[in-house]
Amino acid sequence: MKPVRLWIGLVLLALGVFGILDAVGVLDSGSVIADWWPAAVIVLGLVAVIAERRVSLGPVVIVVLGLVLLAGTLDWTSGDLLLPTVLAGVGIAVLVGLRRHHGTRTPIAMFGGASTKERSKHLRHADVSAIFGGATLDLREAHIDKDADIDAFALFGGVDVLVPEGWRVSVGGLPFMGGIDDKTSNDERELPDDAPVLTVNGTALFGAVVVANQPKP
Repeated sequence: MKPVRLWIGLVLLALGVFGILDAVGVLDSGSVIADWWPAAVIVLGLVAVIAERRVSLGPVVIVVLGLVLLAGTLDWTSGDLLLPTVLAGVGIAVLVGLRRHHGTRTPIAMFGGASTKERSKHLRHADVSAIFGGATLDLREAHIDKDADIDAFALFGGVDVLVPEGWRVSVGGLPFMGGIDDKTSNDERELPDDAPVLTVNGTALFGAVVVANQPKP
């Protein structure tokens, strides 16, 4: 996502410039940054939504997290209210991700593990989420007519998407203090022009999204 990378680059550049100006005594921006830095997280989520051109679980969680953090820095909530607000925000984000698409399953792992084998004959879309846990979506027995997409979300957890050899896989998304890895063994040059295309849109917040042909040993 070029817009997401652009925004992250601009935020890091701005923080660096403000830090230099603070260090040389040109201006005092420390208090402003301390109060308003969560706004950068909110905009990051919104930029991700615009880049994907649809609302998915990962960017929604980022926006909610940014709003909660901003509420905390600006004292919009007391210490007693902050934790319930966080839980409510994450709950709303998870509910957004519970939508169904053409009968596909939506494995969600929270504080544990979940594994789902998808055998759809006309796969078009699926969601998989891991929150403080691990989730596996096995697509090796599924069939794609032409193309399909997966929304994978990992928050302090890990998501594995298993795909068969012979699929053309495109992996992208938003890693925030996490990672998104394509470990498939397919060689693009050896795939036929009409090979089915799977697009994996990953969001990894302090977690990992991995696409592979085989499960971890």
